[in-house]
Amino acid sequence: MTEGDTGRPAPLTEAEVTRVVLGLLLALFLAAIDQTIVSVALVSIARDIGGFELVPWVVSGYLVASTVSTPIYGKLSDLYGRRPLLSVAIAIYMLAALLCALAQSMPQLVAFRILQGLGGGGLIALSQATIADIVPGAQRGRYQGYLSGVFAVAAVAGPVLGGYLTFYLSWRAIFWQAVPLAIAAFLISRRAMLRLSARGERRPIDWLGALLLAAGLSALMIALTRIGQGHGWDSPSTLLLAGLSALSLIACALREQVAPEPILPPDLFTSRTVILCYLLAGLAFFVLVGNSVLLPIWMQSLGGAGADEVALRMLPLTLAVPAGAFVSGRTMMRTAGYRPLMLWGSVLSLAAAAALPFIPVAADLPAALAMTLLGLGLGLQMPASLVAVQSAVAPRQMGIATAVSALFRTLGGAVGIAILTAVLFAQVRAARGLSAGEATGPLADVAAETLQAGFRGAFGVTLGVAVLSLIVAWAIPARTLLAAPESSSTGPRG
Repeated sequence: MTEGDTGRPAPLTEAEVTRVVLGLLLALFLAAIDQTIVSVALVSIARDIGGFELVPWVVSGYLVASTVSTPIYGKLSDLYGRRPLLSVAIAIYMLAALLCALAQSMPQLVAFRILQGLGGGGLIALSQATIADIVPGAQRGRYQGYLSGVFAVAAVAGPVLGGYLTFYLSWRAIFWQAVPLAIAAFLISRRAMLRLSARGERRPIDWLGALLLAAGLSALMIALTRIGQGHGWDSPSTLLLAGLSALSLIACALREQVAPEPILPPDLFTSRTVILCYLLAGLAFFVLVGNSVLLPIWMQSLGGAGADEVALRMLPLTLAVPAGAFVSGRTMMRTAGYRPLMLWGSVLSLAAAAALPFIPVAADLPAALAMTLLGLGLGLQMPASLVAVQSAVAPRQMGIATAVSALFRTLGGAVGIAILTAVLFAQVRAARGLSAGEATGPLADVAAETLQAGFRGAFGVTLGVAVLSLIVAWAIPARTLLAAPESSSTGPRG
């Protein structure tokens, strides 16, 4: 390893950075696609191994575990280095994928999916934090654009790929395909990241804070998942989970004020830039993930589209998000600014959200144009908001700051699914005289007028969130990446 005059390792060459990024892209793709790829195979899984009552937790178990583990991986990687933690995360994910493919009962599959989520949470946080370690300043935008594009493609393409694998092979193929990809990501990333310096300082880990944070996030995610499955906002179980989440998170906040090495540093939330960018990331994924679920339902229930037709009609959104992320990254390299990208992205998303309620389901071209605008807008925002966060914090907090950004994205997506589907199915239940939590039955049997009212309400919520995103983007301080100091020992900047 070549070292400079300061005794620090010499910067990685472009070829070395490319090798690292390739491994990170594979790792991130695995984690992101597993949040949605299984959803279309749930009926086939239940038909094969039984346990229909546990079917929703095949997806939810992964999502909850991934969300809870993300900030913990971020903090541990700040203390012990990215490379060992990323290797552990990939190994856990790979073992769990193998076990899922071999599962013989629904309880087994749910347990293995929770284990897989514990690995997947590390893949998301560590992939994005490693970019900040190896790429300086405004150049991060280029590579974060790649990662954001891969994340968005995986989130949108997951149901399509899962449907094809299940139809032509088996639901078990969904998990088998992850094993060789995980092996490749493990080998490529370990070898490519040998040049990364290890942390020289060992500090105590705030296990109590981690436990309180995990309890609070778990209760919150389970409550959101149950709302999305049709349980009422005011049902006793929802209120109990919400209360448990609030108490645990408040206790965590109090603990972090006195912990010698807090798992979630309080000074991370003293930066206006950081807080607003976290909020913007959550709102963006509310729109992206929520509509990635809502739009296929819209096309199938009102338009009678088959799974293959839905896959083709979703292509504008699937392709526009990485295109927007690519443009965002390249623009940041040239201008070293991020706020205009977030503003323009919010404007495009708002225009698309305003058009969606008025587009007939059979109007393919207007729908494609709206999804293209939506994808481009969200793609512009994603890498810009993440790079802004990474530029506003001290190097020693890069891992946890990046992990919390991923946490807000996941929470935003979960809230989006919960609210948009709740609005849609509330209309259906009201029309049928059903109470909250009762099964609505097939949407094909619901009157078109009822469905249209439900979708208009859900699209209206999307529009409201898009307006809020524009307000948040406008409030983010204007600053160039080159003007931001690159190191600090005191905490966040911005």
